[in-house]
Amino acid sequence: MEAILNKVPALAPELVNLGGVHKHYGQGLAACHALHDIHLKLAPAEMIAVCGPSGSGKTSLLNIIGMLDSATEGSVIIARLLVSKMSDQGRADLRNELIGFVFQSSSLIPVMTAHENVLLPLMLRGRLDETALEETEQRAADLLSRLGLATQMRQYPGRLDASQCQRVAIARALVTLPRLVVADEPTSRLDNGCIRLVMDLFARYQHEHGTAFVLSTRDQRQFSRVSRTLQLNEGRLASTPTEARRRPLRVQG
Repeated sequence: MEAILNKVPALAPELVNLGGVHKHYGQGLAACHALHDIHLKLAPAEMIAVCGPSGSGKTSLLNIIGMLDSATEGSVIIARLLVSKMSDQGRADLRNELIGFVFQSSSLIPVMTAHENVLLPLMLRGRLDETALEETEQRAADLLSRLGLATQMRQYPGRLDASQCQRVAIARALVTLPRLVVADEPTSRLDNGCIRLVMDLFARYQHEHGTAFVLSTRDQRQFSRVSRTLQLNEGRLASTPTEARRRPLRVQG
């Protein structure tokens, strides 16, 4: 999979391209039509927010972009690869190499410290040599420090509050230097100060690593930092997405 990714230009015109995507759950009279004819393109280093009420289809859309679920109809192209033509293992390899995830639940491993939880995606990729291990351990520590968790690195999730656990999960999503971050309401448990830390860190990754972000949110405090806001209602994207003002990336610290 790494060899395949190396053939994909880092600045491909679209990192994500959804064409006519529908998502159904169930069959017959019990069927739920979660997404209707979704067309969406995401460029490298772009940050978009998908907003809408609970049940509007935000999580279904993010799961399809993140290859955690499959579209019922339509095409899903990630890094110029047609997802429907890939094997389960191929999708898993692409997902692990390309994407960082932030879920609504932090989903931390309770028997691992905050620092170990952040390192987990790299551990799952296989054995690291001593130099790579030292580098990634430092990167994980730097991420936790930037998110205000310098003194909680050796704490277990059971000793952390909801805000701290969510910030650990955000650090875990970024530690692999992903091309794409898919984040389902990543700041819903954070106060204003922590939201600024997170959004500044996202902007830094856009600027330094070309990372793209898809955020689902009901929090308008994030809208000033994204390039586009898309309204999703009853599984349908607004015909004319609301464009947030494009601003220079504000990288602090």
